Amino acid sequence: MTETAQTRSAFFASGAGRVVRDIFAAIIALAFIGAVVFMAVMLTAVFLIIAGAGLVTFGVYWLWMKVRGRRKGAGPEILVATRGPDGWTVDGLGS
Repeated sequence: MTETAQTRSAFFASGAGRVVRDIFAAIIALAFIGAVVFMAVMLTAVFLIIAGAGLVTFGVYWLWMKVRGRRKGAGPEILVATRGPDGWTVDGLGS
C-alpha cells in the first residue's frame, strides 16, 4: 500500500487491462438489465395468472347462477296431502 491517493494497479493501467475492465463492466450491466427484465416478465406472468383465475372463477359463478337461478327467500315447499279417488295424493302448493 502506498500513501498516494491516485494509485492504480499495473494491470488496469495498461491498454489490455482497460479492455478487460470494460468487458467486465458490460457483463455486469447486462446481467443487471437481464435481471430487471426477468423480474418484470415474472411479475407480469403472475398478474396474468391471477387475473385469469379471477375471470374463470367469476365465469363459473355466473354460469352456476344462470343454471341454478336466484332464489330469493325460498323456504321449504309446503306439501298438502289430500284424499283423491284412488287414495291419498300429495300436491305441492309452492313456497
